[in-house]
Amino acid sequence: MGKKKTGRNIFGFDGSFINICDKIFDVMALGFLWILCSLPIVTIGASTSALYYAMVKCVKKGDGYIAREFFRSFRLNLMSGCFIWILVVAATFAMHLNIGILMKETDGYVGLFFICVYALTSVFILAVSCYVFPALARFDMSSGWLIKLAMYMTVRYFGTTLALFLILFCTGAIIWRFPILMIFAPGPVIFLMSEFLERVLKKHEPGEEDQKEEPVREIQKRDDKLDLQEE
Repeated sequence: MGKKKTGRNIFGFDGSFINICDKIFDVMALGFLWILCSLPIVTIGASTSALYYAMVKCVKKGDGYIAREFFRSFRLNLMSGCFIWILVVAATFAMHLNIGILMKETDGYVGLFFICVYALTSVFILAVSCYVFPALARFDMSSGWLIKLAMYMTVRYFGTTLALFLILFCTGAIIWRFPILMIFAPGPVIFLMSEFLERVLKKHEPGEEDQKEEPVREIQKRDDKLDLQEE
């Protein structure tokens, strides 16, 4: 009989020192790739989707090479990622612009009420963005359906949404104290967030019957998205 394992795995790792070091290197390397591909600013959405895809497939599931999978997802989701990111930025800018105007031009409870409404809307947009780019990496849907799905997940899985906000808040507090850590943050942050997001995304995977009904010409296209669903 083999020896009984007494130690617990660390986030799915086998616990060996070399393997853990290798995974840490992959996490940090993916973070640097994200920074590189986010430099044009408009590509942040596609870069975030690629980071999530490669993090889950290569780091957590040990399948493939990080650079190859990152750029594969980046190319596949470039247009949709940029479009959704522009919508997120535009909506957030509009909310903050309205808040600024109200703070200068109004006073009293009515102005305060609308300031709170716009502020809460900004928070909701941030929450939706936490779901929509991982969903883009996983599902083959139009941008509109991805946004609707992300909005549903934000409300339906409120506990997960709070956990994601906690990760972002703690990361922001650390970076505020030590700004240099900003260049090391993207990889670890997405790794931690994927622990919660994967539990949600797996609940919305298409069933076998749904996949059998799809035309053959769509199979290869969807394989690029759905291979994260394989065990």
